[in-house]
Amino acid sequence: MRGLLPVLAAATLLLAGCSNRERANPFDPLNPNTSGRPAGFVAVAGDRQVRLSWQAVQGNNLIGYQIFRRDRFSSTYGAITGVLGLGTTSFLDFPLPNGTEFAYRLYFVFTSGPGNRPAEDVATPDQAVPWLIEGGGSDLVQITPDDRRVATRRGGYGSTTDLGVNPSDGTVWVTDEGFGRVVVYAPSTGVTVSIPGFNRPRAVAVDPFDGSAWICDVGQDLVYHYKANGDPASLPIAPLNDPVDAAVDGLDGSVWVIELAGDRVGRYDIGGPIWQRAVPDPSRVAVDSTTRDGWITSYTNGTVTHLSVSGQPIATLTGFVSPLGIAVDARRGRIWIADPGASRVVALRRDGSEEFRLSGLADAGELGVDLDTGDAWVVLGDPGQLARIGSDGVLERVLTGLRSPIAVSVDPGGR
Repeated sequence: MRGLLPVLAAATLLLAGCSNRERANPFDPLNPNTSGRPAGFVAVAGDRQVRLSWQAVQGNNLIGYQIFRRDRFSSTYGAITGVLGLGTTSFLDFPLPNGTEFAYRLYFVFTSGPGNRPAEDVATPDQAVPWLIEGGGSDLVQITPDDRRVATRRGGYGSTTDLGVNPSDGTVWVTDEGFGRVVVYAPSTGVTVSIPGFNRPRAVAVDPFDGSAWICDVGQDLVYHYKANGDPASLPIAPLNDPVDAAVDGLDGSVWVIELAGDRVGRYDIGGPIWQRAVPDPSRVAVDSTTRDGWITSYTNGTVTHLSVSGQPIATLTGFVSPLGIAVDARRGRIWIADPGASRVVALRRDGSEEFRLSGLADAGELGVDLDTGDAWVVLGDPGQLARIGSDGVLERVLTGLRSPIAVSVDPGGR
């Protein structure tokens, strides 16, 4: 009997080894990494297109892959490709209608035919391009228009603090406090311009008419004005006291500047100040391109101040906890306000009345609006999320897995 024990033990180990090898088979339904499906399958939405990608594998009798698609109007999936070769790891589905959700399935194809366990994903193409930065981050992050995935990460920054997109051409401006510079990136050409010489660049406001931008440098108490090619556009605005935010009036190119420590809001052009008004503890400012009025949040005081284009007080709105980010949808007459202390976003009409609110949005700090659709994107810093809210006030989707996002700006696209 004792002589049989080593034999039985060896047989047991042999069987266990065979079992482990079977589980390593990517086509095995019990494989812990693939579940028998093609691995790494993702659908990344873009403008009128969805890019599909996956990981290549090798195996006996495997001859390739095949993709099937279904839209919301269909009850069944239909093939959109023939058999794709073993070396193929991506496919561009184009052209597609924007705003329609598509569901995809990727199958292994064997010599005996398609497998029966597809990988699946969904995507909704659209023309908006949301960009965001993360707290002290080293990346400029592009999000898919359906807010389902990170499309790209562009690294090389020291410590990002703000960004702004020119809605006319899609150029992205990023303030990089870590390296004391501002970076201008043109996605259409891939050209990047680095503008040095800043101390603590904190905020950027882009002029959609001429493509220039105003940059608040709290380290020097100045607001600089630069062209997208890196040349100065005008002399800096000075003296200032802690300029933390700015917004451009697209009609005449004047700029509204917030001075946090100075308890002041001012409107300036390239010749100097037009007017300056006292506003206690101002935090952020946004300009209505239709009325040309300005809207100013105060995180400390829990208020939103409405000023006319001439700087005259119109209203001071209360009922907020700590309002911070603010954006104006001039086409719809809507003012979006992020209130992180209350974990909510509030939408106001121009008369200051509330249109709707969304609660349960933890640490909703800054936001950006798609000028075409009216949808808003809101960064939720502490959960590391980006929420997309439809123009009807419905929470459409929340993207998770981000690294403490602090700012977002949306290119409406469509050019």
